[in-house]
Amino acid sequence: MGKVAMTLNGSEAKNIYPAITIAVSALASGDEVLIFVLPSGLPVFVGDKIAELNKAVPELPDLEEMFESYQALGGRILVCELGFEVHGLKEEDLIEGCEVVGATTFVSEAQGAQLTLSF
Repeated sequence: MGKVAMTLNGSEAKNIYPAITIAVSALASGDEVLIFVLPSGLPVFVGDKIAELNKAVPELPDLEEMFESYQALGGRILVCELGFEVHGLKEEDLIEGCEVVGATTFVSEAQGAQLTLSF
């Protein structure tokens, strides 16, 4: 069992789909997975944005189902605390299951990752 650490620095389908696809695959293979959401990626994890992205790209797999699988398999989503002020959001606006942390926490948690990716 290994560890996969990802940074997510965008809120478009081209950022979200590859990250979630690889993350779910790694979890299903027994790896620990951390996704660190940088400020540009934060809007996806608020309200029904995942559902909106899912509808915007109907030819791709169901993003909502993949995200549910990610959480069910124990994947963690660490959201950078700096993004809230940038987007005028509050922690309460996040979807369930996200952890708000600073970059130093992510760096510490990602120690020992055998694979690091950025989207």
